[in-house]
Amino acid sequence: MTASSAKIRYTLGNPFLKKDFPPIPFLKKLCSVTGKNIFTLRRFPPHGTFRKVMPFREDYITMKKISVLLLTVLLTFLFSSVPVLAEDSSSTQDDTLSAVHAIAAFGDSIPAGYGLPGFNPRDLTKATGSFPNLLADHYHLNKAQQLHNYSVTGMTSSDILLSVKNADKDILRETDMIIICSGSNDIINTVGEAMYSAYARMADDFTQAEMIVDFSDLNTIERSLLSLFMDSSKKELLDRFMAECTTEQVLNRCEEAVLQCEANLKEMIAYLREIGAEAPIFVLTSYSPFEAMLHNRLTDELQHITEEMEKRYLSLAQSAEYGYNVSVIDLVTGFKDKYLELTNITSLDMHPSAAGHQYIADAIIHEMEQLSVQKQTSIQLQQHKTAPVDNIIVYMILGIAGIAVAFIIAHGIMIHRKK
Repeated sequence: MTASSAKIRYTLGNPFLKKDFPPIPFLKKLCSVTGKNIFTLRRFPPHGTFRKVMPFREDYITMKKISVLLLTVLLTFLFSSVPVLAEDSSSTQDDTLSAVHAIAAFGDSIPAGYGLPGFNPRDLTKATGSFPNLLADHYHLNKAQQLHNYSVTGMTSSDILLSVKNADKDILRETDMIIICSGSNDIINTVGEAMYSAYARMADDFTQAEMIVDFSDLNTIERSLLSLFMDSSKKELLDRFMAECTTEQVLNRCEEAVLQCEANLKEMIAYLREIGAEAPIFVLTSYSPFEAMLHNRLTDELQHITEEMEKRYLSLAQSAEYGYNVSVIDLVTGFKDKYLELTNITSLDMHPSAAGHQYIADAIIHEMEQLSVQKQTSIQLQQHKTAPVDNIIVYMILGIAGIAVAFIIAHGIMIHRKK
């Protein structure tokens, strides 16, 4: 076989392997791009002998630069691929974390929407301005199927505890948000009993003051009492009324009511977790509109009692035993100095106004978003710490192979000069 008919082969001199390499297309392409003759075309017989030819220094330096560049690109890809994959997986989880497909609400007249336009105790969805309905609108829920509002006006914390235990367990397990509004009526009933008794004994005095007394309607008595507290012209009547009330006894019973509220709330949370309801629980504190009234010993003490209940709820939410995925919506602080706007106190009604319900809904939405962000961050950290074993093996193989290739290119490939 003549030299002219011999098979053309790309020959790369390698001082370590001492053999002819087969054609490497990407090196030929690289040669045309860089303008450097990093390899030569040689005519050899198919089984020609190896000739060791050292490359020019210029070509050797060029090869080292190219090798460093290839190694840098390879390592950059390896180290950046892991967080990119984690980001892709977490982005899909983020949508799931922030999604709310069902809500369960337990409480008294506040989540029931008492005092709002359209309120109907038999159909709580009619009070469209109540915060449970506002939440359902925000998350685009079907109120008839995805909003489960178990609230009833007048419920105490003990009543709400029974309501939680009597609710459908499957609904509680599948819901994405659980709201508990408990404790207000425990305090109101305790104070009310003492006040109603004193009010009855002073019926003639109230009549002379042109304040209507109707003992058949508790709402009328409540409105009369609120009017008394807010009207500075009735200060003398208020002083006699306060003297008639057994203040010390009332305060002691209020403190007992706070302890009972705390115990009932603990039992609610424990029961929900026991049956497998893992949704975030939002606990609303009882607010106190007494700062909008005349200040006296009883109203000041009631303000203090409300704040004490708030502290106990906050402490419970931060405890290791009951605080898992539990958030407290602080209405004592949130409503402070805003009672004229956020309640109907000017209409002699302590319930939240439409603006008050909007405030509560916004607070819950904000807290839910914070929980979603925290959970997403926790998942991302966990993914980085516990990467799948198969991915680790793949990256190790790619890394070793890349380093080996770069080493061969940097130190092994030598260019033959033309003969």
